Amino acid sequence: MSASSPTPAERARKGCVLVARALAEPGRAAAVATLMGLSESTVSRIRNERVDEVLLFLAHLGLKVVPSDFQCVDQKTFGAFQVLWERAMSQTSAARLIFEDAD
Repeated sequence: MSASSPTPAERARKGCVLVARALAEPGRAAAVATLMGLSESTVSRIRNERVDEVLLFLAHLGLKVVPSDFQCVDQKTFGAFQVLWERAMSQTSAARLIFEDAD
């Protein structure tokens, strides 16, 4: 893990925030309860008593929770995109990007 990588506790905290936001959406807790065959109070109890522990467990396993519409890119591919982006940005000024007419 590099020096800039978040600790397992930080990753778990971010996951808890994602869970809280998702369950704060109107009707979401009820929908989850129905899909899982549980009561809303059980879903609430899971969120309040177990989610932080489970997310910390996953973080220590090297796993993280992200929204399902995110796509994973391996580190080498990300590095290549980063180099290409940096080169493109160094060859063009911000003013040119904003004000240049499209050809």
